Amino acid sequence: MKSLSSFLLLISLVGCLRYTPSFREIQTNHSKDSAEVLQIGDEQDFEQYEQALSEKLSRLVSQRSYLLGHTSSSASYPVGTGDLLGVEVFGFGNLSSQSTIAPDGSIGLPLIGRTVVAGKSLEEVQQDLARHYRRYIRSPQIQVSLKGQQAHRVSVMGEVAKPGLYPLQRQGVLLTEILAEAGGRTQGAGSRIILLPAPRLVEESPPPSQYVTLVQAPPVENTGVEIDLETLTGQIDQRPLPVPLLPGDTIVVPEAGTYEVDGEIVAPGSYKLASRTSVMGAIAAAQGFTYSAAVNNVEVIRDTGGGRKALITLDLEQVGLRGGRDIRLRNGDLVRVPSEPNRFFKRQIVEAINGLFNGVSVNKRIN
Repeated sequence: MKSLSSFLLLISLVGCLRYTPSFREIQTNHSKDSAEVLQIGDEQDFEQYEQALSEKLSRLVSQRSYLLGHTSSSASYPVGTGDLLGVEVFGFGNLSSQSTIAPDGSIGLPLIGRTVVAGKSLEEVQQDLARHYRRYIRSPQIQVSLKGQQAHRVSVMGEVAKPGLYPLQRQGVLLTEILAEAGGRTQGAGSRIILLPAPRLVEESPPPSQYVTLVQAPPVENTGVEIDLETLTGQIDQRPLPVPLLPGDTIVVPEAGTYEVDGEIVAPGSYKLASRTSVMGAIAAAQGFTYSAAVNNVEVIRDTGGGRKALITLDLEQVGLRGGRDIRLRNGDLVRVPSEPNRFFKRQIVEAINGLFNGVSVNKRIN
């Protein structure tokens, strides 16, 4: 009678044990008005989010491809406001000077006064100054050099050895070059880089009788462009992706971040995101499945921005044993391993019965 009571007590505790329902079960059991359920999109939303990130990067590279079309040098650097120029007039030391480009784009020089130079290369500035000085000097020899650069810089933030502002010494400077100048990534850096392009100045086509005007254009990529480090640097079977920079860009190297693993796994919890961590890797980090795991129904929930989330389901039997598609995780991802109903309740019954054997005297085995 005492054993029967213990058995019934253990069976009654099954309802208190943790059962992890799949998202489909949650949808079925919740009201259609549940905001929590409605905020999670399906696999199509998940894939569209990834596709949108890829297209944003492709669009950025396409828009800046003109910067890669020619070899440029420091002589072609377009000077701008704040740059310090050194102007040497050979044979006339009293005319040689240094001048900072003013907000109106001009510099002040002896004899010729103020002249606009912003937006011109050093070579073009030399030619303009030589033309001005010809009014006073026969065959002037002019040398213009960049003594200090303030106009065309990019900002590097986050997990790099030397965050700060870095000058673009020429057109077509690549993202990888600036990262190298910043000392590379720290050990806490993630495997993705965010590029925040500055709002661009675009040239409008004016009527013939008017000057060309510059207007502020809204940035196309106002939420930043995500670039995978392996895409940037290249792999054995993939060429590096050249990403040229423009003045005002901001490069953010985020921390590696974390992901969560929950449900029918041995060690649920939060884990640090390593390079190329996938769903299979996340399960391995959590010490594998429990007996009750629905291995063909593993869920990944991802934040897709704007308070929205999306979910995709993987069959890890296909992934592990048949080379099916695995998914690389992002910062903040949640990997859920639902319970397989039949296995879950069978396990509870077996464990309940096994619990009856504790403290029960048994006969010795007969060899």
